[in-house]
Amino acid sequence: MNPILPPLVRLCLVMGLLGMPAMGATFVATAAADTSIYQNHPDYNLGGTTLVSGTNQQFSNSRALFSFDLSAVPAGAIVTSVQVSLYVTRRPDPDQHGGPVNSDFSLYRALQSWTEGTGSAVTGSPASTGDTTWNNLHYNTTGDNWATPGGQIGTDFASVPSATTSVGDVGLYLWGSSPDLVADVQSWLDSPSTNNGFALISESENVAGTARRFASAEQPGGGIPAPTLSVTYEMAPEPDRLLLLFIGAAAATFRRRTSRRLNE
Repeated sequence: MNPILPPLVRLCLVMGLLGMPAMGATFVATAAADTSIYQNHPDYNLGGTTLVSGTNQQFSNSRALFSFDLSAVPAGAIVTSVQVSLYVTRRPDPDQHGGPVNSDFSLYRALQSWTEGTGSAVTGSPASTGDTTWNNLHYNTTGDNWATPGGQIGTDFASVPSATTSVGDVGLYLWGSSPDLVADVQSWLDSPSTNNGFALISESENVAGTARRFASAEQPGGGIPAPTLSVTYEMAPEPDRLLLLFIGAAAATFRRRTSRRLNE
């Protein structure tokens, strides 16, 4: 039997217990950019007002877009958990057209670069050149459009949602960690140019009354939180630290073997 094998096995255990990973932390950010696109006003931009997603009581759809700045997360971070939170500020009038309808809302990874804009008022305002709207990925810009108005799942957005939660009354809602959410954020850390954030889409866009207003980064006061991303990550051990561990274990092995030979 190779006498060196047991110390090497112990070395692997030491490395696993002490060095992989060596440090953990949580990063929390509010939306760096957010906007909505609204079927009833297809050339309007809503980047300066609250977010809206779902289908209103006149069967007009809307979708929200938001992204986060991850530049403060250290290079080489390994994402272990991700959570997104959004606050519903308003639901359809209960006394009109059948009232509000609860629905599942999903986060789809956005595959296209979009522009927040500054459109204000309840339904936004006429878009400026380059703003994202229902009709245009970048308004009044040649050759840079959605695959279909409003964006197309599978082309403009990922084919499958990264996380889903049921949304009903006014209040805070969480999209808990999932393998897809973790993979999204990890991919953005590894390739920052692909960080286009998420699209928030109701899974019942054919049902009137599912529309909800969500707080945005521009939400005025009142302690209502903007869209928030929480990322838990760990740092892999530094190569120099692993080398020191290896050298230390090898030296200990050498001393034990030398001591045994001297005592024989």
